[in-house]
Amino acid sequence: MLKIAKEDNQFRVELFQVNKLNTLFSGLVKQQLQELVEEPGTNVVFDLEGIRFIDTAGFKVLQEITAHANQYGSEFKLCNVSDDVKELIMLLQLEGQLIFCACQNTEEKILLVLD
Repeated sequence: MLKIAKEDNQFRVELFQVNKLNTLFSGLVKQQLQELVEEPGTNVVFDLEGIRFIDTAGFKVLQEITAHANQYGSEFKLCNVSDDVKELIMLLQLEGQLIFCACQNTEEKILLVLD
C-alpha cells in the first residue's frame, strides 16, 4: 500500500492500490511516516495522486505528521492534491496546518514497498 522512494535528498511516499486515506489505512501510514520524519533534516513529500477522499482519521494523521516533522527539524509536504481533497481541506479549514508543494517526475530509487 505504501511506496517509499528516495529522490536526491528527500523521500517521496505514495499510496498505491487505494484511492482514499481513511481509518483503515491511517494507522499504517502514520507509523511509516513518523519513522521517516524522525531523522532531523529529512524532507518527506507525500504524493496524493489518485487519492480522491480523506476522512477525519486521515486528516488527523496528516496534521500529526506535520507537527511531528517540525518537532524533529524535518519537513513534511503534500503534493498532487486532487480537487476533491482540496475541497475537504477547505471545508475543514486545514489550509494553514498542512504544507503543499509541486511534485516533479524525476528518476527515483524505490527503497521500500509495504503491503
